[in-house]
Amino acid sequence: MTRLFVTIVVTFALISGTALAQDTLAERGPFGLGGMFGMTGPNARYLAGINAKYFLDETNAFDGAILKRFDGNKDDWYIWADYLYHFRSLITLEQGELPVYLGIGGRLKLQENSDNKFGVRFPVGLAYEFAGAPVDVFLEVVPIWDVAASYDFDLEGGIGVRFYF
Repeated sequence: MTRLFVTIVVTFALISGTALAQDTLAERGPFGLGGMFGMTGPNARYLAGINAKYFLDETNAFDGAILKRFDGNKDDWYIWADYLYHFRSLITLEQGELPVYLGIGGRLKLQENSDNKFGVRFPVGLAYEFAGAPVDVFLEVVPIWDVAASYDFDLEGGIGVRFYF
């Protein structure tokens, strides 16, 4: 899974190096697809997989991911979808954009040797959007309130890259 992520990142870097200027949503495209690494707690579990994002306009978007746990022998899967609102004017840069985003969504945790869980996600993150390339790199922290079977609190975080078209 780590090789897959590295391959995706290198491919996006090569493609973005040859891309024309993409300054607006209409020019870069509304749909982004890429790879993501994540970690969930309180007992550290490491995740890797595919992430997608679709912008409705410059501030509203939906994102989702399918990640697999890759530490240990368990075959656990994490699937989620979120609504995100982007604050584009909080941080200004000379090159590119760095919107802060907040959202709400749901997560399904499919566990091999345990009960599956459903949780409500509250993502908070930053996404650096490169000037001149249809690529973003993001970092997020996500408190999760698990509501299936019993109530529990979880915290996840992740980094990733997406290519837009």
